[in-house]
Amino acid sequence: MGKVQPITPEPYDDWYGAIISTQADGIELKELSRSKFNSAFELFTAGSYDSAYKGFVELSREGSSISQYYLGLMYLSGKGVLQDFRQAHVWLNISSSQGHKKASMQLEKLTQQMAADQLAEAQKLARLAVEKINKK
Repeated sequence: MGKVQPITPEPYDDWYGAIISTQADGIELKELSRSKFNSAFELFTAGSYDSAYKGFVELSREGSSISQYYLGLMYLSGKGVLQDFRQAHVWLNISSSQGHKKASMQLEKLTQQMAADQLAEAQKLARLAVEKINKK
């Protein structure tokens, strides 16, 4: 018997395209933003969470629901950031409000685990974040 050779998957040229082909949620990204998302997602899948975080934050502030979803997941799991359910709720809430179905499902689960005061603070923070996004 021969040696089993490990298979290294090739990175997608367009992670965004691959994701929305199976889940058509969120807003369409402009070409430059799409490139930024692909870079951030590539870093995320490689475990370079600090660098991925920076990309997702920038795109989230531009209104990208798919980036807001991944930013919410990072806060929810504590990957690249301190685990913070309030911040996870903020970004999942904003993404969900734009029609992102997976964000809605995660938000529902998270909301059931949060205390009333945490939930109220997260909703206040989400309103402030939306105001900042809309000012641009």
